[in-house]
Amino acid sequence: MARTAAFSLMFVVTALGFGVPAVFVYCSVYHNFNSIVAGIISIIALVIAGAIGFFGIVTGSFGEITTSEGWTSAEREKLNMIRAHQRATLEELDDIIALLKEIRDVLQSAQE
Repeated sequence: MARTAAFSLMFVVTALGFGVPAVFVYCSVYHNFNSIVAGIISIIALVIAGAIGFFGIVTGSFGEITTSEGWTSAEREKLNMIRAHQRATLEELDDIIALLKEIRDVLQSAQE
């Protein structure tokens, strides 16, 4: 339920933040709508989308997703698997960085 609310919140914020300004820019370019009014309405839509997004994150469903109090054991296990995968990926990236530094040093010594 919380994830559905989160996705609907993201949809509303995206529609207000991108959709309304895009429609008014389109109308002002192709249908001779007043560009000043279009700009004002677009700015108001962006402010409202930002406020909805901010209060939705602070008080809404995103706060419920990030807390671990109501998670089942399967969700905790999945999270631990993701964390282990991320740790392994970071270790591999550290090895790659060390190898690239060695290659850089060899190329710099060969250039001299």
